[in-house]
Amino acid sequence: MLPSDLLSLFRTEMADTKAPYLWSDESVIGFVDDAQKQFARLTDGIPDSTTTAVVDLVIAPTYTDVLALHPSIIKIRSAYRVGEGAPVEVLNVEDMAQRGMRFDGRTGRVQALITGMDPDTVRLWPFPNWDDTVRLSVFRMPLTTITDDEPLEIPPQHHLGLMKWLKHRAYSVHDAEQYDKTKAADFEEQFYSYCARAKTEQARARHKPRSVAYGGI
Repeated sequence: MLPSDLLSLFRTEMADTKAPYLWSDESVIGFVDDAQKQFARLTDGIPDSTTTAVVDLVIAPTYTDVLALHPSIIKIRSAYRVGEGAPVEVLNVEDMAQRGMRFDGRTGRVQALITGMDPDTVRLWPFPNWDDTVRLSVFRMPLTTITDDEPLEIPPQHHLGLMKWLKHRAYSVHDAEQYDKTKAADFEEQFYSYCARAKTEQARARHKPRSVAYGGI
């Protein structure tokens, strides 16, 4: 479903089909863009392990142990060194002590990414002395601002769910013909509930069922 499809549906459901419209096309497409971003923020975001500009950390000859993350990244799920496929641990800084890890000048190929030290960065452990690329698997925010003919990045089954946020935004406009505090709050709550259910479904879909062995007598 394209944003223009959501725009048409919005106009039908809001009985705003004749010009001059209560809500302009530009405003509604802006609501769609905001809805997709809010959905990503309130769920697990958009899974990505292939967009190299987002998921590749290049360790260049001018070595540093602090690398910037792409600003769209919400969470790093896993990481590996591209050259040989060796896994790289993703650890929070608080976990280092119990693992016996310190930033003590040790050098070598990257074995771990340390998060939680500074916003939008990771620190490499040990200090790198080898050209590498570490590829991430992440959850992220949408990469672009929505236009009327640009496909949404979230899964198609959730496109209609965005309509709740569109209506929340529409009824939140402080204009005599548009503003309705009660409806705005109601659709906001509906959207939050929808996102909570979607997040639960996403987690369930990623969960690997375990086989259960039953012992005999």
